[in-house]
Amino acid sequence: MSYTWIPTTVYAGLPPSAVYAGNDSDGTPIYVGRAFFEGQQLPCKVMPSKNAAYVSYAGKEHFVANYEGLSGHGFTWIQSGHGHVPSGAVVAGNNSGEPLYIGRAHFQGSLTPGKVHRSHACLYIPYGGDEHSVRSYEVLVGAQRSNWVSSSAYAPIPNGAILAGNDADGSPIYVGKAFHEGDLIPAKVIPSKNVAYVSYNGMEIAKHQFEVLCNGNVSWIPSGHGQIPHNAVVGGNTSSGETLYIGRAHHMGSLTPGKVHPSHGSLYISFGGGEVPNKSYEILTEN
Repeated sequence: MSYTWIPTTVYAGLPPSAVYAGNDSDGTPIYVGRAFFEGQQLPCKVMPSKNAAYVSYAGKEHFVANYEGLSGHGFTWIQSGHGHVPSGAVVAGNNSGEPLYIGRAHFQGSLTPGKVHRSHACLYIPYGGDEHSVRSYEVLVGAQRSNWVSSSAYAPIPNGAILAGNDADGSPIYVGKAFHEGDLIPAKVIPSKNVAYVSYNGMEIAKHQFEVLCNGNVSWIPSGHGQIPHNAVVGGNTSSGETLYIGRAHHMGSLTPGKVHPSHGSLYISFGGGEVPNKSYEILTEN
């Protein structure tokens, strides 16, 4: 997960790429932080415009001047409650060795972050001088890296499959990869047609066993002529060991993914039974 905790004080301003959590009842923005208090590391609410940060502890709201601000991108708030936390939840501290997570809830006109204490089955938030417990809340989840899920032609498309484009008839196409002749090759997966295709040696090859790329925080970035961004998603490799990446291009009314072959300076897509080279394309990157 791509985030960091940056030490600062309430008088020094927010760290770059601070994570927004909500607002106080007067509309003041609140950001995510953590701080030490009474020997515990606790999530805190940070309000730069008031030069203040607060933790909740032992029934009370406590001011802290020194804290760490959460900095990063790609976060999501996931609905939860009763002490449950989703996979990928951001750990912000601990209480006597028990991990504490970052949650938030609406309370008296505010949207206030605090600490999810699993063994207490609740979120605690600092507000109005006191610590308040809330049973239903949202949990902050960090950006998840994409992962490959094994699939086949007649299996349902996996949850979280990454959409790559569409076939000329409008059928959705997803990002996949499959083996062929010793190469592991980026593939176009078309669930409505119960098939995936790779391009190889000038031909479009049907595949019925493949993997599908799922989840993650990804973007398609303009590129061309074999240029590879530093965060490009690896889609396979040739039998000689050259890394292949995932690209896509418009062709004959489609938006089709395929393999970026750096040493060839080209994207190759499978289409209409053949392999089509493209010097200008988009490449898939992990944010």
